Amino acid sequence: MRHSRANPLIAIKNDSTVLGDLDVVAMISSLQRQVTEHFQPAWGIGAQIVFAEKRIPRHAYQIVIVDEAVSKEDEGYVGYHFHSDGSPVATLFAKDDMKEDGTISDTLSHEVLEMLVDPAVNLYAYRPAGRGRRERGYFYEVCDPVQCVHYKIDGVVVCNFVYPEWYEHNWPANSRRFDHLGKVDEPFQVLPGCYADVREAGRGARTIWGSDKRKERQRHRDKARRRQTDI
Repeated sequence: MRHSRANPLIAIKNDSTVLGDLDVVAMISSLQRQVTEHFQPAWGIGAQIVFAEKRIPRHAYQIVIVDEAVSKEDEGYVGYHFHSDGSPVATLFAKDDMKEDGTISDTLSHEVLEMLVDPAVNLYAYRPAGRGRRERGYFYEVCDPVQCVHYKIDGVVVCNFVYPEWYEHNWPANSRRFDHLGKVDEPFQVLPGCYADVREAGRGARTIWGSDKRKERQRHRDKARRRQTDI
């Protein structure tokens, strides 16, 4: 099967000791159902998700599961970088991720969906200034604004995600469906406990939060984006 930008291959590799290969394989059918049945109808982007037991196929998007971060700076984050052919690689730290709810499936879901929309981590949507608000660019992190809300597919926890209309400032409140679970009322709304990476003129890139509640874990790929754009 030939894979394209609109239908990439995503290979998940397990290099952790806290999860068995069968534990990871058991999540893949639910992740595939989310992409095919929920995400692709909204975004027009599909994927084939496979488990890479040994060799990772050439040009595949990659998610590598390891036990924990090597450096102190990366603890609690998901790493994001690129391999030699330019395809994205995410690194998931299983021990840290499982401390809260005993699973990594919601984070796998999160990274799969965001890889599909913005594999190079360089896209954003413009929101013009309005009464009492600055103009902003909102980066295409499709799970971050709603990432504190999950749902299950065949018993596997997956992450909520926003629809393309979330990035379109022209829609009035409650005029469209802005996220998969219907929790968001208007474009650019961030749910309590969730976050979004934005860029503002004169202020650079930063993270905004949906409330003053305890901040949820950010993903390391967001830190990488800020390093790229704060110049």
